[in-house]
Amino acid sequence: MLTDKAEHMGVRMAPSIGRRSRSAALPATPSTWLQRIDLLILPIVFAVDVLLFSRLLRPDVDNATRVAIVCYSAVGVCLLIFRRLAPVLVFGAVWVHSIVALLFTDAYVPVLLLLVALEMVAELRSLTVSLVALASLAVPTTLLVTAAAGAASPQRQLTAAIGSAVFYVVIDVLAWGIGRWARRHRLRMAHLQEQHILQVQEQREAAENAVSAERLRIARELHDIVAHSVTIMVLHAAGAKRVVDSDPVRAKEALATIEESGQQAMGELRRLLELLRENEGDPPRSGSPLPGLQQIAQTINSVRASGVEVAFEVEGDPRRLDASVDLAAYRLVQEALTNVTRHRGAGAHATVTIEWGVDKLTVAVEDDGGGAAASESIMDATASRASSLSTGNGLAGLRERIAIAGGDFVAAPTDAGGFRVAARLPLSGLPIGAGGSATPPAGQVALPSTDGRHPAGTPLAWIDP
Repeated sequence: MLTDKAEHMGVRMAPSIGRRSRSAALPATPSTWLQRIDLLILPIVFAVDVLLFSRLLRPDVDNATRVAIVCYSAVGVCLLIFRRLAPVLVFGAVWVHSIVALLFTDAYVPVLLLLVALEMVAELRSLTVSLVALASLAVPTTLLVTAAAGAASPQRQLTAAIGSAVFYVVIDVLAWGIGRWARRHRLRMAHLQEQHILQVQEQREAAENAVSAERLRIARELHDIVAHSVTIMVLHAAGAKRVVDSDPVRAKEALATIEESGQQAMGELRRLLELLRENEGDPPRSGSPLPGLQQIAQTINSVRASGVEVAFEVEGDPRRLDASVDLAAYRLVQEALTNVTRHRGAGAHATVTIEWGVDKLTVAVEDDGGGAAASESIMDATASRASSLSTGNGLAGLRERIAIAGGDFVAAPTDAGGFRVAARLPLSGLPIGAGGSATPPAGQVALPSTDGRHPAGTPLAWIDP
């Protein structure tokens, strides 16, 4: 709902990022049975096979034998096209293809086709299956060694047999080793890809959480702005309605307060919308700064104008605050005074206390429990109308805001029948000036203590008259 309202006002919220389930490791078998590399490898295998391991180029071989060699080798190469789809089945077919050639002719000695098929079995299948395939090459290797020894002279048969055996065993093991290395490399790359997918997923979840947190923050800001300003405006509108005929001057003052509260609310709403636009990459715009304790005087004055008596007390030396702490302290006073105005009404008495400690700032707002309950019936109706504006989330939002700022929050009834809202927030700045200012700024007056905890006439705070 918050997103829809923001978009209706011309602001696009960050898109919600859907969650993705974490995928398992990538499969060992490729998704395609023919890859581009095969278009280069297989023609080379076919050319080397018929040129080096056959009698194709010998002058004593007739054309019919040459055609038979080429066709038979082409059949084996065509089988290799499907080696990624069914490596064991293709290896078996190529194995039979080679055994048939070794048993029935000496014009063609298929060696390279078996090595390519073995490499794919070692790459795509388990260690046990690949070792079985490697061991099965003992049969064609034996036939090849026997043929090499038979073709040598009697004096060189043993040497030819040993040399041929070593050569074929080495190339067989080499082809198997290349396949196992390719398997480990591909699985490692698949693992790295999986880790990358998981990292991207975590980043997306973090971004989604950040968007959710930002939306909650904006919702709290909107609640604080609207709840306070609308409550003040409703109460003053009701008061102006009562006295518009009998006392036009007071009615005009109430309408002026309504106008001021509305302008203040619109200014803060505009600031929030500008922050959203800046987050979307638009150029930054000059907006009103975040409110803080410096704006408490204006808030108290607006509440006083609604008929609620507010005393303001400050103890200790003021310090510079972090923006989050300053905003949290201001929102606590604003929300507490809004609740006093809403639930107590005119005639209530509230005390705002700010205590600057060594490392803690204590902010408290306490009312005496009086107000609308002892007022006229029409004022009771006005307070009831204001109470209907409550969202019920003010104190809960305050508690969360104070916790985020690193402070402690308490809200509970008092023994005198009133209600107290207080927070203790951390301090990080240095005192302003040397021991605080004892002279009020221009245009402001000192407020004495009114609760009996300090000597009468002791200046505790400065506020606009």
